[in-house]
Amino acid sequence: MKRFFLLLTCLFTFAGLAYGQVTKVKGTVVFEDDGTPVIGASVLVKDAPGVGTTTDIDGKFVLSGIPKDAKMLVVSFIGMQSEEVAIRPEITVRMKPSTELLEEAVVTIAYGAAKKSSLTGAVASVSAEKIENRITSDVTSALEGTVAGVQVNSTYGAPGESPTIRIRGIGTVNGDASPLYVVDGVPYDGDSAELNPADIESVSVLKDAASAALYGNRASNGVVLITTKQGTPNEKVQMRLDIRQGIYARGQKEYDVLTPDEWMEAEWLNMKNQYIGNGYDATAAGVYASNYLILDRVKHNIYNVDDDKLFTSQGKLAEGVKIRDGYLDDLDWFKEAYRIGWRQEYNFRGQGGADKSDYYFSLGYLDEQGYVVNADYSRLTARAVVNTKPFKWIKTGLNLYGSYLNTNHSDGSDESYTNYTYVCRMVAPVYPVHIHDLETGEYVLDAAGNKQYNIGYFTDKDGYVQNTRLQFEDRNVIWENIVNSNNSKRIILQGTAYVDLYWKDFTFTVKANLNLRNNTQKRYYSSLLGANRGIGAATRTENAYTKLTFQQQLRWAHQFGSHTVSALVAHETYDYNRDYSYGKKNNEIYPDVQSLVNFTEIEALTSYNVLYRTESYLGRVRYAYLDKYNLEGSFRRDGSSRFADGARWGNFWSVGANWVITREKFMRKVKWINSLKIRADYGEVGNDAAAGYFSGYNLYTISQNANEPALYFS
Repeated sequence: MKRFFLLLTCLFTFAGLAYGQVTKVKGTVVFEDDGTPVIGASVLVKDAPGVGTTTDIDGKFVLSGIPKDAKMLVVSFIGMQSEEVAIRPEITVRMKPSTELLEEAVVTIAYGAAKKSSLTGAVASVSAEKIENRITSDVTSALEGTVAGVQVNSTYGAPGESPTIRIRGIGTVNGDASPLYVVDGVPYDGDSAELNPADIESVSVLKDAASAALYGNRASNGVVLITTKQGTPNEKVQMRLDIRQGIYARGQKEYDVLTPDEWMEAEWLNMKNQYIGNGYDATAAGVYASNYLILDRVKHNIYNVDDDKLFTSQGKLAEGVKIRDGYLDDLDWFKEAYRIGWRQEYNFRGQGGADKSDYYFSLGYLDEQGYVVNADYSRLTARAVVNTKPFKWIKTGLNLYGSYLNTNHSDGSDESYTNYTYVCRMVAPVYPVHIHDLETGEYVLDAAGNKQYNIGYFTDKDGYVQNTRLQFEDRNVIWENIVNSNNSKRIILQGTAYVDLYWKDFTFTVKANLNLRNNTQKRYYSSLLGANRGIGAATRTENAYTKLTFQQQLRWAHQFGSHTVSALVAHETYDYNRDYSYGKKNNEIYPDVQSLVNFTEIEALTSYNVLYRTESYLGRVRYAYLDKYNLEGSFRRDGSSRFADGARWGNFWSVGANWVITREKFMRKVKWINSLKIRADYGEVGNDAAAGYFSGYNLYTISQNANEPALYFS
């Protein structure tokens, strides 16, 4: 018996040595599901760079020159799982489809998630990596240039301003044309600038009616789905600190404009032509323009000769005429209005998890000093997420978020005279920003030794009023944006809690979201100059929002062999409450004291409350066969408080189908196509925001007459 076992041991040892010294292998590579050959599969010797081959049209290969110490082959093909097999003289490799195909990526859709290949509607997704690669303060800016059919436009480019998003053009003729934002499955009515991009896991855009139909009466302009980051179970705590510093500069160059000399000569010709039109002959008109251009039109002579000695008879500046030295560095208004802005951002976050729980937390701070003087923005955000699954049949979690934003606006969007670009572009190049001595050209300083801003005239040392320009009298865009202010502060607190209950193929979810938001805007108009010169004014606007969303969702999913069916039924309630107040007072007592108590006359004082509610019932059915053929249908019934009792409810639905052609056997030989799909869909959506909050009612405006109440139909 001992001899028998010794003989077996020698035989197995010899066989192992024989296989270990194989230097040539013949083999076949086939698809596991149907046994058809895999053409062009890569066959490489593990840990032996450069030793390999590919399969032929029959899926066969011959590999020689294998090192004697090699033990394994690695077989790979696009879209299939890589296989490692032991080296033998003859082998057969069966390849399985990869679960990490690009088309198998899971993307966020309305009220759920789905494989990209199964989508029947137009959905585009941007990952966290692409978001992090963008230096942006607003997560929606990451859509610019990355998602087809989405237009992203920052109108004024002011720090902290949310860009304007248009998905496949304008979907609403009347009312707001912005898309609906949904954060972690809950409609979000705040600005996207309130969210920290570092907290975002992905952004999906529902671009057509079929993909957005489950959002019914708020989806006509498309839907932007934002998913925030979560922790990972069974993962040790990981912490990360990101620090980013950068600069801002105006990206678009200014138009080519006339120099001061060119402008003066053009004005001379303009004035000459005017007087020719009034009956003067050409010579007399030229003489008049030379003598009176400064006195009648320009009002300010920045040159080193008298007014009537500036021009030749041909309207050109005379020889030796030049700008006085004192003016040379004060004629560029753009230089005073724009600067090199500064941006600094700090993000600290951590995540981890145990067997039955996971967590994520973050703290972020952003400070932007815009390239426009006196325009800046700061944002402080914090997020905490906890999920736990104590038993197989239940999972629950809490997502808390807070944000504080402080913005100083300086875009002049509500009045052209305080718009830097407009004024700096329109003001003639011979007018200085500050006041200068008309004889010497030197700066005229105040009692404290500071430069004084030019508002079109000033009183000289002898008490005479000297006019310095005809344009923008009583205005100076640089000074106004210094002494005036427009500040807004926002505080946002949001919490989302959910419970998932599991039973066989069913999942029941209850989710509640509470969003509290307070906006305070303070504006101050100095009495020194501008529209409120000699008076002064201040306003204060308060908006307090309370928004509550309550959802119940029942999901069912089951696989019958090659068939996969899933269904969703849900109910959603949305409650919106806005408390608005506004006050304005005039006649300031002390300069630059911006509190309302510093003003004596009440011009406006009002407040009101807005309530808006929706009730929604929705459902969806999805079917897939072999992951090649997909069908989907959805329905939503919405009720909105914006409309009258008999017209509050509307129905919205969609149907869609697709065929994933690259899953067919005949496409496996086409190596230059990795994803090909045909889809067709139809859907109906709406937009109740096109109507007012009380469009279903007869409205009256409350006013007063002789301190008595008055109402009138509006």
